[in-house]
Amino acid sequence: MLRRYVNTTGIVLLVVGMLIFNTRLTALAASAQEPPAPEGSKPEKTQEARDVAAEYQVENITRQARGAEPQTTTTSSGGKTLLYGGIAAAAVVGAVALAAGSGGGGGSSADVAEEPEEPKLKPVGADLAGDNWHGRLILVDSGFKEDVTATVKQNGADIEITTSSTQKYGKKFIGHIDRNAFIQVRDQDTGEDWTTMNNDTRWNMIDLYDYVHSFHDLDRLYLTRESRQ
Repeated sequence: MLRRYVNTTGIVLLVVGMLIFNTRLTALAASAQEPPAPEGSKPEKTQEARDVAAEYQVENITRQARGAEPQTTTTSSGGKTLLYGGIAAAAVVGAVALAAGSGGGGGSSADVAEEPEEPKLKPVGADLAGDNWHGRLILVDSGFKEDVTATVKQNGADIEITTSSTQKYGKKFIGHIDRNAFIQVRDQDTGEDWTTMNNDTRWNMIDLYDYVHSFHDLDRLYLTRESRQ
């Protein structure tokens, strides 16, 4: 603001000085070139011509002074700065979007390696796999017998038995079966081991026991089925 004020003041002083200087020059030139006016003539026309020349000089000096005033380029440079900044921002956004797109493609479920399934092994002892088992669960401490259904999963010697029991335990057993069809599984609620003792396991019959009360009583799970599937 101060700089612009100083520039304006200088221009005004320059115009005034040149106006005075040119007015005097114009007057001198006119007096030197014009012949002396005859006696009795009127000097109004000569004075009018001098006034027109002086006004022309003032306008010319003012026009030159205005043209010489330095033009600020703040708006232009600011616009270029905004333009360049916008281009740079667009480039950054595009790069980020491209990187995000590339990252999204790499993280798709199709590219994630699935864990290999456990190989299916030939049943050991007896083929017991199926969801068509049914029978009875007897728990000494509960005091009643419950009819249940069961599903058996088997892979080689590994075996898992899940029942429909509504009691505190006797719901899920995990363990093994050997070549003689002897089963030993563990109740997943109590941690107690159940085994086949009096009967051999067959494709259509499972009979499991667990000693309780210091080997005086037995909990029992007895299951049968009519077909393999």
